[in-house]
Amino acid sequence: MISRITLAAIAALALVALAMPVDAAAAEECSLEPRTACFGIESVEAALSTTQAGAHPDLTFTFDVKKDPKSKENVFNLKDGYAATRNVRIELPPGLTGDPNVLGLSQQCTVEGLANWASGGGCPNGSQVGVTKIFAYGLPLTFTEPVYMMTPPGGDVVARLGFIAGLFPTFVDLRVRSESDYGIVADITDASAVAKLIRAETTTWGVPSDPSHDTKRMTPIEAFNGTASSPPRPPGSRPLPFMTNPTRCGVPLVIAASASSWVFPDLFDQTSTPFPPISGCEKLPFGPELSAQPTSRRAASPTGLDVTIRLPGPDGADVLEPSEVRAIRVDLPAGLTTNPSSADGLATCSVKQVGLGHREDAHCPDAAKLASAEFDIPALPRRMKGAIYLREPEPGNPFRIWVVADDLGAHVKLAGQLQVDKQTGQISSVVPDIPQFPVRETRLLFKSGFRAPLTAPGACGTFLTHSQFTPWSGTPPVEANSPMSIEEGCQTGGFDPRLSAGAVDSSAGQHAPFVFTISRQDGEQNPLGLDIRLPRGLSATFVGIPRCEGAAAETGACPLASRIGKVIAAVGSGPAPLWVPQPGKRPTAVYLSGPYKGAPLSIVAVVPRQAGPFDFGDEVVRSAVFVDSVTGQATAKADPLPQIIEGIPVFYRAIHVELDRPGFSLNPTSCAQKLTTATLTSTGGKTASPTSPFRATDCAKLPFGPKLSLRLFGGTHRGSHPRLKATLRMPAGGANIAGTSVALPHSEFVENAHFKTICTRVQFAAKICPAGSIYGFAVAKTPLLEEPLQGPVYLRSSANPLPDLVMALQGPPSMPIEVDLAGRVDSVNGGLRTTFEGVPDAPVSEFTLQMQGGDKGLIVNSTNLCAKPNRAVAKFTAQNGKRTALHPLMQNSCKSKPHKR
Repeated sequence: MISRITLAAIAALALVALAMPVDAAAAEECSLEPRTACFGIESVEAALSTTQAGAHPDLTFTFDVKKDPKSKENVFNLKDGYAATRNVRIELPPGLTGDPNVLGLSQQCTVEGLANWASGGGCPNGSQVGVTKIFAYGLPLTFTEPVYMMTPPGGDVVARLGFIAGLFPTFVDLRVRSESDYGIVADITDASAVAKLIRAETTTWGVPSDPSHDTKRMTPIEAFNGTASSPPRPPGSRPLPFMTNPTRCGVPLVIAASASSWVFPDLFDQTSTPFPPISGCEKLPFGPELSAQPTSRRAASPTGLDVTIRLPGPDGADVLEPSEVRAIRVDLPAGLTTNPSSADGLATCSVKQVGLGHREDAHCPDAAKLASAEFDIPALPRRMKGAIYLREPEPGNPFRIWVVADDLGAHVKLAGQLQVDKQTGQISSVVPDIPQFPVRETRLLFKSGFRAPLTAPGACGTFLTHSQFTPWSGTPPVEANSPMSIEEGCQTGGFDPRLSAGAVDSSAGQHAPFVFTISRQDGEQNPLGLDIRLPRGLSATFVGIPRCEGAAAETGACPLASRIGKVIAAVGSGPAPLWVPQPGKRPTAVYLSGPYKGAPLSIVAVVPRQAGPFDFGDEVVRSAVFVDSVTGQATAKADPLPQIIEGIPVFYRAIHVELDRPGFSLNPTSCAQKLTTATLTSTGGKTASPTSPFRATDCAKLPFGPKLSLRLFGGTHRGSHPRLKATLRMPAGGANIAGTSVALPHSEFVENAHFKTICTRVQFAAKICPAGSIYGFAVAKTPLLEEPLQGPVYLRSSANPLPDLVMALQGPPSMPIEVDLAGRVDSVNGGLRTTFEGVPDAPVSEFTLQMQGGDKGLIVNSTNLCAKPNRAVAKFTAQNGKRTALHPLMQNSCKSKPHKR
């Protein structure tokens, strides 16, 4: 027990120290450059009781300040320092760690306990983790003080050591170098200026409770009285390791120190010394294990992922620490892919937000969080909590992550990489250069729910996650496979897409946007091919619309004037797919293009490949648009739908197309029931043909008033073969023609002898009709096109007694639409009658037919045409069912006008 006189002396000395002014002369002298010549570190040394990697050594650190050669030597033959030491920082090499929790919370010393060392307080015997020998210029003795494990104050201090420096409690705060290599930094702040420290030799024990230390467990009072050893004092706990050597060999390590004085507290002198080389890494055990399990075991559904990595630690102080993990690569099973739905609302965390290189909390947005994380680190009092965030993408490297843990005074910020196979979508995660810190278990829980980041494989079964762990020891990596099973929703693989289609306004003969939607359920096969056959009679006005051609059509850089609509797509698994385009992103567009893959025209759909923070440019899908030459129906045949974009599978849930250009889509004038038909093929080779009914309305309101004129050119006498010209005009806004028959008057008979060269149906289909089978020419003007349709008139073989009269109309080169109007030719009372049925429901403003005369004339005058007026009989049926009959006069070249009837 220290006497009251001694206590009084201590108190008086403390008061003197508090009142001691800074050495003015020293301050003035040290104000000259270089100021470090006045105060600084003379040397530092580090020694280990063992250099075996992963072992638990006693670490001895020796610290000397610079000596003033002008000063007198003290009792230890040591000269005085230039100034009293105030702050000391020691930076341990990475991988050299300590476990403050090995002693247990009950064995940690409190600040109050250490402060009351002279009055009966003190620290628990079991809290001692080493000793420090202090040489002070102003003290007559050296003091070998016990070093205790203290209760840490919180904040960024992960652990605290404490000892008595002569008279006063001194604390060493341990922090993690989160801004660099995650090594340990030991800070002494505001050390006592009384004794003027000039040398310290500190030893921390690798195994504090080892019996070899029992005689050094002295109390501060014993140390004050000059005791260097104590009676044996076992701590009463199991020997467990506190200090652990790095598990990396073959690289130079250093231990660095810096210090400042009370004269210039902000000016630090720095030095470093080599750390003893670590060896024996080949002896280290290394056996990490990984388990990866989906949060949903339902096939083709959104799922999170529960990943656990275990690295068993040593069981006892005489067992080497396993090598720390340097890098981890995890290859998720094939079929477990990214879920596009998760990109909706997804954000990223920038370098600035994460605070990389700074010992501070990250400020990543919650919308960038992919997973929660927990790390079981023996050095920490509980599991460290963290998260995985999506990192800002960079060109050519879109999928990057941060592993972040701001907890328990540490600030872990690791840059990781997600590698996604662009062909298969298989995901690999790579985290390199993991800090050399003992981690017994890591658990990552990727979020689940509708917008989970992953989609389970599309079939049931067992799937393997491959892992590769690379140790810091330099020994070969450890590889393993972890099974996961998909057990629910196994009846997948069907293909039953649905179609919904129609006009926004179904009024007959009116322009109105036409829309259609293809939808697919989860678990069905993905569509690959898509053909859309529009309802019969649905047409479009192409006047004034420039075509998107050439490279623009290939890249999607089409002029706005070519736009005819837009496309909206929903992709992803689960009930909340991602809709593209997203708000605030580039819009989609459908453009009109020219001939493509044998079709007379095409459309170019441009969809931005944007989802959340990702922008992969535009996806361009071109569709050839074929027009049935007989019915006029249009069929769009799309190029294969993209199945994977930058490694992200495109699970189509809906494809919605709107042809919304004003004045483009034109409704039929027939109100008969029609169908929109889609033909889809799946990635598995299945075919589906969903249909959607379509019916125009208010057809009866449409007027119907065709006008026909007929004129013969050439001889008017009996036996002549005149040339015929027929002109049909239709007023705008009415119903279109569905069928017609025109019977010539008795003045015109069929000339059977002139039915000579006939084109066969095979020849006609192959477009190789002989020139001799041409008997006329036809021109059709339509408000749908800027230029008319025109073409020859053939005689084509028929099942009827007489060959058919077929008009092969074709559009201009910019719109090479083909329309074949086939008329049945027969003779009524010797006269010629031609009947056209099934005429396409399309507006025609004027139609002109010219038939040859002379040797190729198909009609012959049966009488003198000038004798009396002759009239034909023309019957017309409208698409809306209305009928009308006309009796047009057969005009000819007679000089006197025929009498009117």
